Amino acid sequence: FQCLWSLMYSWRRTSTACGMVAAAPPSPPATAATADVRPELAPRSFDSLARAATPALAVHFDASGLSGERGKPLRLVVHQDASIGIPGVLYDASLILAARLVAEPSLLGVAGCRGARPPSKVLELGCGTAVAGLTAAALGAAVVCTDRSRTALRLVEKSAAANGHSTFGNHDVRVKVERWDWDEEMPPCCSGAQVILVADLVYTEGGSRALLSALSKAAGKECTVLVVFKLRDAQVRKAIFEFLAGARKLFSECVALPLEPLAAVAVENSEGEPRPGVTEDSLKRLYLYRLRR
Repeated sequence: FQCLWSLMYSWRRTSTACGMVAAAPPSPPATAATADVRPELAPRSFDSLARAATPALAVHFDASGLSGERGKPLRLVVHQDASIGIPGVLYDASLILAARLVAEPSLLGVAGCRGARPPSKVLELGCGTAVAGLTAAALGAAVVCTDRSRTALRLVEKSAAANGHSTFGNHDVRVKVERWDWDEEMPPCCSGAQVILVADLVYTEGGSRALLSALSKAAGKECTVLVVFKLRDAQVRKAIFEFLAGARKLFSECVALPLEPLAAVAVENSEGEPRPGVTEDSLKRLYLYRLRR
């Protein structure tokens, strides 16, 4: 249970430094940008109300300041719709997973220079706005983004088109969207992925079991799963522990990876005005694990 002890140690460190639950930042005053966002969804469910209230984000990743072969600077357009709730907005875990991929594209089986290798097939589960999946596509992977929310998937299609990734047709399809409710059969297009991306999907013990069931179907031989958790409270901590215990049985490898190196991240609205990124407090509560069959 090396993975469990690692997270337990990290939890002690975080709770000593920050308290068991991070204090919620005060909500900004209602403006034209935030008036349509349901207040009960923030800040408990949204990592950033100001960011969630922005319909279109420009997310910039830059790994040029890191040593070694890194991904090229990237700019992604990300469409959001806070009115549909959790699946419709960008979360810190997805942003950090994307920054990690830009800093180390080899995690996806692609080289630092796009097009240098045949594209890997990447599957994102519970993608929401699919920032991690869209980043993987920008780095050269062929990506299938899945969610049970049809509305969220329409947002992903819009974002993919804005970033020059076709979601239909017979040629040069870099991003495919597919609805998958884990209580239903796995769509055929979800099989055969070399890498599976999972960002901030573990909240409850029931959800942990559902995710493990989905991974048991989707993760084939030699598949790598990259999972980012956000340790929000004691309930989520218990759910993460249950997930890792199940993953240890399902996968031959279950190890914690350092969050660094990370590409520098800047988030703006469509007019170039800054929007919140990932705070230091939030970063302390994010953990990356690698699972292998």
